[in-house]
Amino acid sequence: SGVPPGAMLKMATAMAGRWEVGEDAGLHALAKSVEQEVARSSGRTLVRFTVRPSGGPAFACEGFEGMSLKDIAEFGSGEGAELLREYIECACSGVMACSTCQVYVHPDWFPRVGPPGEAELDMLELAHEPEETSRLGCQVRLTPDMDGMSISIPSGANNMFDSIPFE
Repeated sequence: SGVPPGAMLKMATAMAGRWEVGEDAGLHALAKSVEQEVARSSGRTLVRFTVRPSGGPAFACEGFEGMSLKDIAEFGSGEGAELLREYIECACSGVMACSTCQVYVHPDWFPRVGPPGEAELDMLELAHEPEETSRLGCQVRLTPDMDGMSISIPSGANNMFDSIPFE
């Protein structure tokens, strides 16, 4: 592994940072990078899709099967992932508490993506201009049959996470 004997725990602890308050000093990003490398080396399907931002040109994006749109926006590689990162905020880290990762799935692709569950529907009711094919990007996990999918980004976002009373 390249880590001297007995040093693994010290290294992991240092990278974990203050994990209990969400400050991980890079451990989470490293884990996501390793996940993508394992996906690549194990032959997982690379799923390509098109993103249409409100008022901007469409762009190509890709991620490995099993990744969520949120994962691609936060940890994906390539120009498409970098652009997606600019359009989807993911304020709640994927716990369905904000709706800032809302996307509109093209109607032709909605049956393959599937409908939202009850908890996701509850959050979508609070989203910015939800549509019949709205989904939260943190809940959409890529599958090989989504290759070629088209999604659109709403013109705004309601960050419900900022309204949660933590007292």
